[in-house]
Amino acid sequence: MSGVHGHVLGHLVRRGVDAAHAHFQVSPDTMAKLQHDAELYEKTGAEIHDWEMLPVLATAVLTILVLASIKYTIGEVMASLTMIESPTATAIIEDKPPAYADEPDAPLEKEPLMPAEAEADVEVTLINNKPVTSSIRATMKHLKKVGGFRAKWRGLGASVVYHALHSLSTNFLARLLGMGFFGRSLMYILTSVMLARFHMAWTHSMISAPSAKPFWRRMVPRKQCKAVFLPAFVFATAQQATWILPMAVAVALGLPEIQGEHVVRAAQHKDCAMLGLLSLRFLAVPATALFVALAILLPATVTLTRIEALLLSEEDATIVPFDRQALIGDIDLTARGANKKLFVNAWRSFDRAARWRLIKTYVKMAMIQLFVVFTAVHVIAAEMYIIGGERLGVFFKSAAAQIQLEAIDLQNKDL
Repeated sequence: MSGVHGHVLGHLVRRGVDAAHAHFQVSPDTMAKLQHDAELYEKTGAEIHDWEMLPVLATAVLTILVLASIKYTIGEVMASLTMIESPTATAIIEDKPPAYADEPDAPLEKEPLMPAEAEADVEVTLINNKPVTSSIRATMKHLKKVGGFRAKWRGLGASVVYHALHSLSTNFLARLLGMGFFGRSLMYILTSVMLARFHMAWTHSMISAPSAKPFWRRMVPRKQCKAVFLPAFVFATAQQATWILPMAVAVALGLPEIQGEHVVRAAQHKDCAMLGLLSLRFLAVPATALFVALAILLPATVTLTRIEALLLSEEDATIVPFDRQALIGDIDLTARGANKKLFVNAWRSFDRAARWRLIKTYVKMAMIQLFVVFTAVHVIAAEMYIIGGERLGVFFKSAAAQIQLEAIDLQNKDL
């Protein structure tokens, strides 16, 4: 290794060796082995050039873009459409046959019992239509039909503007008021309520028919936005709860104090009870996150999206069927306390079948993303093998020795 990498490597090796020998915490044989491994990459001269890693970098960047596209297309656009789509049915009207039509001995012609002018009996059959959002393929086909190929990323510009404003406002308020870790969560919730109109404009750009007007001109007037502030507050609070509560569970269970040596010691002594207890303590964190996501965040997201869809201008139609009356019910929107009743009814009007359909959408999205990551990892592994498996092996071996020497140096400093 030459250049800056060589100087850094040599510097770390000298520091690690000197510190270890000074405090006699590592045997001479071990230090000699670490020093040899750390200098192995430099001695072999099998340097890896930056341009050789370009295919790996390109694959990684492409993977990130694909994952972000899947997250937005399925997790934002399709999920929003799933939250507002109402069940529909097709009515088939057929003439009802005469009562004597099935009689075997009936005459060929009979005088009608009703005048010709009278309305004939009919049979009405209702057939429930399959929701558009029941499958990813059907949804993507519908989006393409509505707005072309780019319709998969409907509202992407509005999303960028909203998240940029939200991030800048949250960081500015947190630094201005000198708030710490949890104070930033409070500013996040406050900013979400302040930018509720922008979030609603983003939702409208995803669920409404194509329009030539930019999203800021389609924003709902302030006087009509009172109904969205409460669900925006609950949604932002639920977002923060998805990571605060699991972190609180981890602290309560003492997970930060658990080190790898505890697990190794339990495994060496074959203490199954201890291993089981440690496993349960670690599993409690993702279990808490999953519970909060399903029990708190999901209803909050659905409630906010459905109320935002309700406030869409009547001039703009949604691209999937949306029954406003099913959400309003018998609520008098001009009465006092109507916003709270609307908040409750927004989730209750979202039936069980739609809830399962939404959960399946998120599960499908996660499975597709895992498949993309799995494929990308194998492609990157193949690229690295082509670049030079032996050279990379030497590089990683030297890097591991570097880390161990640096750890010894830091440990001896603490002593």
